[in-house]
Amino acid sequence: MNVKHFSDALGELDSRYIQEALHCKKKSGTPAWMRWGAAAACLCLLVIGGMALTRDSGTAAPDPKPVQIPNPILTVSSLEEMESYLDFKVPVLDREAASYSVLVEDGYPVMGQIDYADGSEFRIQHGGGDISGIHGGTLLEGREVAGVNVEYYEYDGTSYAIWEQDGFAFSYVYTDGGSADVEALILQFQDF
Repeated sequence: MNVKHFSDALGELDSRYIQEALHCKKKSGTPAWMRWGAAAACLCLLVIGGMALTRDSGTAAPDPKPVQIPNPILTVSSLEEMESYLDFKVPVLDREAASYSVLVEDGYPVMGQIDYADGSEFRIQHGGGDISGIHGGTLLEGREVAGVNVEYYEYDGTSYAIWEQDGFAFSYVYTDGGSADVEALILQFQDF
């Protein structure tokens, strides 16, 4: 169809049809009740979802369960109880003990500790190395005591000795003149 034919066809249209087309309103695609119904359904879903989230705790705030880390130090009442946990004999000094403790690592008892009433502390554990728990001490001297090499340290006014004997590591923190105590512990352990 060319321009002349289109123009002729347009001229032949009844003006009544043109007037109807100008005043005609386009119908809406969805009825109003459907739009309001969809909005009401969304609101219901939000309310139900909110109720489901707060149903268990009663509030919207999280309610974490408490977590407790087990104490790695087990306090025991006697030398015999400490030895039963450790499965080895522990040498002791001839003085009043204030407390007996067992260090537990990964569920297994690994180290015994005796705190004496005079403030000294003795530790024993399978293996080797420094088990004193004091880091950064200054080596004062190393000497042989009853056939065992003992290293004497000092840190911030605290004196201590460490040694290894028969597959065990030892440490002894003392208040004054601990050489005799170290020798007594070594000799007692040799007698086991």
